Amino acid sequence: MRRILLAALAALTLLAVGVPTTGASAAGGLEGVPAFSKVFVIVGENTSLSQLDRKSAPYQLGWVKPHSAWMTDYWGLSHWSTSNYIAMTSGQFLECHQLDLKPAVCNQNIPTLFSQLDDAGVSWLSWNESMPEPCYLVNAGTSNDANSYRVKHNPALYFQSVVGPDFSGTTGNAFCRAHDISMGTTDRNDTSTFDAALASGSVARFNYIVPNQCEDGHDNCKPQGNPIRQFDDFLAREIPKIMASPAWDANSAIFVVYDEGQDGGPGKAKNHAGGHTPFAVIGGQVHEAQYAEFANHYSLLRTWEDGFGIGTYLGGAGSASPIAQIWD
Repeated sequence: MRRILLAALAALTLLAVGVPTTGASAAGGLEGVPAFSKVFVIVGENTSLSQLDRKSAPYQLGWVKPHSAWMTDYWGLSHWSTSNYIAMTSGQFLECHQLDLKPAVCNQNIPTLFSQLDDAGVSWLSWNESMPEPCYLVNAGTSNDANSYRVKHNPALYFQSVVGPDFSGTTGNAFCRAHDISMGTTDRNDTSTFDAALASGSVARFNYIVPNQCEDGHDNCKPQGNPIRQFDDFLAREIPKIMASPAWDANSAIFVVYDEGQDGGPGKAKNHAGGHTPFAVIGGQVHEAQYAEFANHYSLLRTWEDGFGIGTYLGGAGSASPIAQIWD
C-alpha cells in the first residue's frame, strides 16, 4: 500500500542530506577519473545481477560483459524506483521519492547534477522513450501498447531548477522542454529522434537515457514476454548506434545501470536496501575486466562529477568513493 495522505508530505524527512561538499576543481577529470567528452547513461529497471543468464541477457553477458568494466558489487540505494533515480542525480532522496509520488507533490529546489552541468557549461539532455511531449509531468501510454511512459523514471522533472516553480500543469517551462525530451514518437520501440541525433552527432555531452516501461525491464510486455530480455534487446539495438555515431570518440563512455534489484529490502540486502544490480561501463578509456570493488549510485554520481571536472560533490556523493579503478 503506497497511497498516503497529502498532508503527510509535511512530515517527510531527508534520508541523505544534499549539502554540497567542496573539493578541488579542474577542467578535466578528477580523483583518477578521466575527463569525459560525452557520457551516455542507459537505465534499466528492477533486476538483480544474479538474474542475468544467457537466455534472458544474451547481449549483456555475450557482448557487454567482455567489452566493459563489469562491476560485481554494485548496489541500489532504496526501494522504490524514484528514490534511486533521484539519488544518482542529486545525492539524496526523500520519503516521497521512495513512495514513487509525482513531481506535483514531490519536487525540490536543491542543487542537482543537471544544475552542476549547467554551471560547468556541459550540455545535457534527458531522453525518455514514449514521452508524448517534452518535459511531460504526468504518466502516459500503456504497456499493452508498448508505450508506457512513467514520470517516476524521469528524475530531472522532480527539480525546480529544471522544471521551474510551477508543477501544476502537464509540462514545465521552456528550459525543461528543451532539455527533457522524447526519444521518438509514442509508437512501439520508437527511438527515431534519438537515433537521428546520434547519426548526425548532435547529442549532448551528458545523455540520460530512459526506455519506456516495456523496454526498461519493468513490465512483462508482448511479444517478448521477458522483462530482462526486453531491456537486453534495447541495449543490443542502441549501444551499437551510439558507438557508430560521429559523436562517439575515445573519451566517450556508456554507463549501463539499473535503478534497483529484485533482492534487497529490509533484512535482505547486505549493503544497501536497493539490491545488488548489474553495472557496466564501456568506452575507450575503460580497462575491460571484472571488478569486485563496492560501488553504488552515490559513487556513480561522484564519478560523473569528477569526469566533468566538477569538484563540488552533492549529498551522498561527498562521502562516496568515485569509480576510479576501472580506467586505463
